[in-house]
This record gives sequence, structure tokens and C-alpha cells, in this order.
Amino acid sequence: MYNITLIGTYHSEIGKCNSDELYKIIEYINPEVIFVELPNNVFYEIMCDMAINGIRSEEPTETKFIKNYLQNHNNKLIPVDDEVRYISDSEYDQLLYTFEEYDDYKELVYEQISLTKQYGFDYLNSEKCLDLLEQTRIVEKNIMELEIHKNKLLHFYKLFYKENDTRENSMLQNIYNYSRENQYNQAVFLTGIAHRKSIMQKIIENEKMSEIKLNWSYGNKQKTSR
Repeated sequence: MYNITLIGTYHSEIGKCNSDELYKIIEYINPEVIFVELPNNVFYEIMCDMAINGIRSEEPTETKFIKNYLQNHNNKLIPVDDEVRYISDSEYDQLLYTFEEYDDYKELVYEQISLTKQYGFDYLNSEKCLDLLEQTRIVEKNIMELEIHKNKLLHFYKLFYKENDTRENSMLQNIYNYSRENQYNQAVFLTGIAHRKSIMQKIIENEKMSEIKLNWSYGNKQKTSR
């Protein structure tokens, strides 16, 4: 009872990371419930768009998967994200543009994309992926220290991670709330890889405090060969 698998995803389809591969993974796990990193209003918009436009090739990986999956299954899909904004799009773009001026950052991003294309969800749910994301975060902090406007960039950076922290706490709280009120044997939680390490750490704290215990698993934890 209450088995749940955390699956890290990438929002764009590239190489072996695509909605068809995600479909195969979910069919193999065969969950009764699928928790997805989407707010209620966005999930509703996806359902409306599916009724009107069907499946479009340029859609995010998770959106295409949801539309494909619902054509053949009646499992419960539960949006668990909240609409929280601490940083504006323009502020986030300033951060990104600054990082992309540095070769160290671009090389790490290129390596992540290359491994995602080649290995798909095996890589996205590996220790190698967690390691590269941590290296990227270290490089980002080093870059900001070199910039003239580092205080402004650091402020934006803190807002970005405050937003992620709030959303992750909310997503987990929504999953635990649902689990208290509904029984299931197998579920999955689909979330972007940028949240995966932090969520894994937060699960440990949630399991200590929650009266309901969920049996979490984390997919492929082996390092991807290169």
C-alpha cells in the first residue's frame, strides 16, 4: 500500500527523452495514480486543449504523455503544483543570459543535454544527473561572484530557489494530503529533474513527521555510463 515512484523528467523532447519512452515507463509501473508537476489551472487547460486540438508535436514531454496516456487509460492524474511566483520572467532571463556568457556553464549544460539525448530517463534518474546539476549550481554561484551586479543577481537567484522551495513543499504536501484521503497501491510522481534532489531530501523530513507513511522509490539510481 502507498508505493510511489519519483520520476525525474525533462520538459522538452530530445532524443531518448520523449513522451513515448515515458509512456513505456509508466505502463511498466502500472500506477493507479499519477501525480504531476502542474497547477490545477494548467492541467485544466491541457484537458481543454486536448479536446479541441488533440496532441501537437511541439508540446512539452509531460503534456504529450498525459494526452497520449488518457486516450488508453482511466487512471487518476492529480496535479499537485501551486501557482507561486517570486521571480519574474525578465529577472530569470537576466540570470540565464549571464550564465550563458561563460564557457564553464555552457559546457555543463551541453553535457547534460547530450546525456539526456543519449540515455533518456535512465540518465535523468541517475546519480550522474544529480552530480552534474550540483556542479552547475556551483558554477552559477561562482559566476555571480565575478559579476559587477552580483548583488542583484544573487537576489534574483535567491528568489528563484525560494520559489522552487515553496513549490516543492506544496507538491509534497498535496501528495501526502491526497494519500491520507485515498487508498492506492502504486503511484508515480512526475517532476522536472531540477527538483529531484531537493524533493528526495524533503521526503526524508516528511516521512519523519507524517502520520501516513509512503513507500518511496527513485527509479534508476545507478550512474549512467558515458
